[in-house]
Amino acid sequence: MNYRILFTIESLFELGPVEELKILTEALSKRGCDVQIAVLGEHRSEANQWIESGIKIHVLNKDDRTPLHSFRDCFSIVPELRRLIHSLSPDLVHAWCGQAELLTLIATRNLPLTQPLPFKHLISTRLAIPRELGFRQQIFENYLGDNQNFTTVVPHTSIKTKLIERGKLESQIEIIPNSATSQLVAQKTSVRETLRTHLGLPPNSYLAGTVAPLVHRSRLKDLIWATDLLTCIRDDFHFLIVGNGPQLSRLQRFASLTEAASHVHFIRHPEPSLIQGLDFYWHPHFQEPISANLLAAMAAEIPAIAVYGEGTDEIIRHQETGFAVNFGARDEFARWTKFLIEKPNESKTMARQGRELVERTFPSKSMVDDYIAFYERKIKSI
Repeated sequence: MNYRILFTIESLFELGPVEELKILTEALSKRGCDVQIAVLGEHRSEANQWIESGIKIHVLNKDDRTPLHSFRDCFSIVPELRRLIHSLSPDLVHAWCGQAELLTLIATRNLPLTQPLPFKHLISTRLAIPRELGFRQQIFENYLGDNQNFTTVVPHTSIKTKLIERGKLESQIEIIPNSATSQLVAQKTSVRETLRTHLGLPPNSYLAGTVAPLVHRSRLKDLIWATDLLTCIRDDFHFLIVGNGPQLSRLQRFASLTEAASHVHFIRHPEPSLIQGLDFYWHPHFQEPISANLLAAMAAEIPAIAVYGEGTDEIIRHQETGFAVNFGARDEFARWTKFLIEKPNESKTMARQGRELVERTFPSKSMVDDYIAFYERKIKSI
């Protein structure tokens, strides 16, 4: 397999969707593909690990220190992306999550008096439930996506159902579940110590965390409230929010108004191994079915507490692979975390069973094989 594939992505934020992309692109590169990645927005992360895997990184946004704003940045990024596609002549162009899809759709649209772009098929991956759009924006997005050579890959049927409701054809949607790679459990102790040093926490403190966009849909206030409840009886407990987004200042203010203000911490630009330094992983929303971050935490033998419903019920088996809580039940996050702190043997058993489920049900090889088979089908059908 020696295809040239150009991926477009909003930023190389180290966790979440980028972890899935890293698993895929490293495997593609090892199998002989020429993998190129175009970063359309913020570029703060080091690209050394990608380059060492034989992957070429292109940064297209001249203002690469601020988050991407699709329409504001469209006028500069779209011409750059078109030039890059012309110069590379990829077999496939693959937009990976976020606003990369919209900008890539605009850039790859055949326009009057322009030379057609030299690629065979356009693909996008969506790992989250699409947010509601205004009527005009929805019409515009449907117009851009009305192309038989455009397919969207999603990890779960709930995202597929939502896209069909918004006008996308079922034949243009492919389901490939997320995956996780096994983590070296032996590294957890050193990562744990480094993370506590960075946050200024005592070595014997307990730390729960979550990785999510800092937006209302992520339900992060529920977790701050849960922290406030738990720290009333456990002064050695702390909570870490990892991510970036427009609600950062609001969440910081909300946390400052609670009794747990000094127990809530934020990291915007994490190290890739950060999840391994947590004692517990909290997942409070349904916006990312088969959540890559939840899988990564469980693969690292981190005990997980998650809302239970569509998109998490395939992963969380209550009191077996994790603790399931009701949507919005802040007290349940606090209660089960207290139980895990006070019952370390049960915590270790559940974490091990969670890791075994992820390794058995969501191995990275299956995800990579499914993508490769999908790519080959699309190229041969043209």
